[in-house]
Amino acid sequence: MAKEKKSKKEFSNEDFHEISESEEGKKETLVDVICRKIRRDIIIGELQPGSKLMSKELALKYGTSETPVKLALNRMISEEIVENFPRQGMVVKPITLSDAEEVFDLRLMMDLYYTREIIDAVRVNKSLRQELEENINEHEEIMKRYIDTNDVELFVQDYNHDYEFHRIYLKCSGNQKLVDMYKRINPFIYSNYIFRRQSTEKDMAGLEEHKAILQAIINGNEEELRSRISTHIQNAVKSIQIIMKCERIK
Repeated sequence: MAKEKKSKKEFSNEDFHEISESEEGKKETLVDVICRKIRRDIIIGELQPGSKLMSKELALKYGTSETPVKLALNRMISEEIVENFPRQGMVVKPITLSDAEEVFDLRLMMDLYYTREIIDAVRVNKSLRQELEENINEHEEIMKRYIDTNDVELFVQDYNHDYEFHRIYLKCSGNQKLVDMYKRINPFIYSNYIFRRQSTEKDMAGLEEHKAILQAIINGNEEELRSRISTHIQNAVKSIQIIMKCERIK
């Protein structure tokens, strides 16, 4: 006899155990999967900053019960991706232009602080250089396919590779707290204001900037690295400023 489908009220603790594998090969719980799906919907613009998040609606959308959705939303509150207002409920955290500018100011400080250590680490540790090179090569292939198809999944992969490049870069500093800080201040909210709202030419230009950053590291040229990083961050801020200012005009 075929196993009956579990009703929403019948979800047990086993539903929160390891149920799938992420792209990195790590086991994911149901809550992990829902968090990933919410992040994806934010990245592609289905969930806009300020939009209300109803656990019942999300449960129906993702084909699960409300309990893991609520757990996922609570986790995302701690990650500052979601905000909770008493008697009003949860919303995708909105962001102002000044918020974005402050985040990138902090990003610039973080990226510039360990430039010497990052150069030394990549020159000594071949695996770090390989991680950065593989990220760029994979990102380039994704971008080529995305330009031809405009596929949503490729768009998400585009964003993920951009995010990962900077995580690996900071990983080369050898400072775990710095990497943790990057994860906290690199919300999926302000990505809405760059990814899929700017031209593919601008996306490709960002990838070329990644290549220039890596080449400066390989060359051991700290002055050039600092210049490339500064240009990359400044260009990201300019893109956000243009997009957000224009969208405020009625």
